[in-house]
Amino acid sequence: MGSIKDLKNELSEMRKSIEKMTAELHETNLVIPDSLKVTSETIKEMSENFTKALEDVLKQMSDLTIQMNIKDTILKTLGIDGMIPNFLKKKK
Repeated sequence: MGSIKDLKNELSEMRKSIEKMTAELHETNLVIPDSLKVTSETIKEMSENFTKALEDVLKQMSDLTIQMNIKDTILKTLGIDGMIPNFLKKKK
């Protein structure tokens, strides 16, 4: 068994380690909210950008569908719908 002096030294080292861990935990607690805020803002920005891109794609698809419907209507109205082979029809 160690002496009282050895025990005091051990306790002193343990106290220093606990103080160091406490300081690191305090620093971590200060950083976590900022990190979560940045993460939240990034996710929000990515979501907005994705939504905008999706809206643009859907609009382009809608415009293309309208153009195709108009072309088909014109061909049918002129009565030449079946006369033009598919390989000659312009595809986008």
